[in-house]
Amino acid sequence: MSGIKTSFTVYSWVFKFVGAALLIGLALVLFFMDLEHIVEAFIGILIAGYAIMRLVPFIKTQRSDLIKTINIIESVLNLLIAAVFIGNAVVRGESLEAIFGWLFAGVLIARGMVHFYGISYGAEKGDHPSYFFHVATLIVGTIIITQGWDAEQIVWLMLFLSIVSGGYLGYDAYGGYNLYRKRKQLQTEKRKEVELPDMDVPRKEDPVRDQDQIVS
Repeated sequence: MSGIKTSFTVYSWVFKFVGAALLIGLALVLFFMDLEHIVEAFIGILIAGYAIMRLVPFIKTQRSDLIKTINIIESVLNLLIAAVFIGNAVVRGESLEAIFGWLFAGVLIARGMVHFYGISYGAEKGDHPSYFFHVATLIVGTIIITQGWDAEQIVWLMLFLSIVSGGYLGYDAYGGYNLYRKRKQLQTEKRKEVELPDMDVPRKEDPVRDQDQIVS
């Protein structure tokens, strides 16, 4: 089991590179093709994945029942909205247009408000990345509402985020491959050091024969 885990860690750069290529490729397909309902379904999958990913760990680690309840309600609402986005794309195959923008903006603004309320309540501790991320959710959500954005405009945001995320994954994959090559080189050099050169090994003298020579 440990060998499989080690192999996965060593070759993780492969999965990161493939993920970066798929992420950027999917964003380009959604951008250049008229697939607004697919964009909405894709965002619905992201919302559902984020809600499921953080729900159980948050419940286990959060001690405040109030903050825990608020986050559970938020996660349930996010899953319902995600189901609307995905179900509409599968069943109707048409864009929700302005309704999508309002619902998506509500998800972003709610995430920022819940986060900052948890910090102000004293139940959570913030850091710089989470601070800027949740400020961005409030700003982007407000822009979507005030500008009346729908999937056609939001796909630009998806393209930008996909390129940034794909670039990060690609850079991380390059670093992982570089470490992989250095590890292989180190293993080859150690193997050469262990190998002994060919040497003439002196034969052991026959003790019986030597004794006969001494007696004679």
